[in-house]
Amino acid sequence: MTFVELLTRFIVGGTLVVIINLIGKSQNSFVAGLAMLFPAITLLGYYFLSISQHGSLSKTVMFSIWSLPTSLAFLLTLYFTIDKIPIMQSLALGIASWFITAIVVIGVYSIVLR
Repeated sequence: MTFVELLTRFIVGGTLVVIINLIGKSQNSFVAGLAMLFPAITLLGYYFLSISQHGSLSKTVMFSIWSLPTSLAFLLTLYFTIDKIPIMQSLALGIASWFITAIVVIGVYSIVLR
């Protein structure tokens, strides 16, 4: 990865965090939830993968589609725990849910593709 690629990812990621923070402080703070799901990092990731993975990017995209339940598991866990326990514990449980779901997705994907 070149310095320009690293710098681009850093700038885009940092800009997205600042924008989400500003939206969160506005009257329509709920829109920050939508902004967090904007695929800025995904967009850059696929772009740089397309440069390095000549022709095999469609497999990566398909696995990303299969991996959508991981995000749902994280968000549902966060939703159901956020008002009951401290934020750091909610986030840790969300990450644990994400990892468990990721293991299941990888297992199912591996079986289906045999």
